[in-house]
Amino acid sequence: MKLILLIVVISLMAICIMSCSSVTVKSDYDKDYAFVKLKTFGFLKIPADAGINQLDANRLSDAVKKVMGDKGYTVSKEADFGVAMHFGTQTKTQVDSYGYGWGRWGGYGMGGTQVWQYDEGTLVIDFIDTAKNEMIWRGSGTGILPGNQNVDEKTKTINNAVAKILTAFPPEKDK
Repeated sequence: MKLILLIVVISLMAICIMSCSSVTVKSDYDKDYAFVKLKTFGFLKIPADAGINQLDANRLSDAVKKVMGDKGYTVSKEADFGVAMHFGTQTKTQVDSYGYGWGRWGGYGMGGTQVWQYDEGTLVIDFIDTAKNEMIWRGSGTGILPGNQNVDEKTKTINNAVAKILTAFPPEKDK
């Protein structure tokens, strides 16, 4: 009975840890670029192999518009920079072992191994100087994809991921 309880508790803890994990964000940029001159942006066409369906692409675009609007940028057909988005998923395997060691009354104690798979997603947002057609900034976020989300939950997840990725834009120049 104690072994079953231990397995249940460890499984619930692992699920909690996975569901509470956040997005890991990275960014890179052209450090010689004058980001201060940028005022307007537009969206580049999302290629069919970008890994994003149309509904999620719309949610991503809306999230980018919101965050960039809050930063003072506006959407324009004659944009200073274009926004390109890519998305990919990878199935990961998590293996945890527990409970091995000497028992309280001597002897070797029972233990177990918990194995599960989960999907990890990566969203990449690229900013392209439209005059030069060159990438000037890239932000990416990677995290565990929650399963079976309704429309509102999915929208909230996308909004949070985009907001975290775009916190690094515009970049602070090295002093």
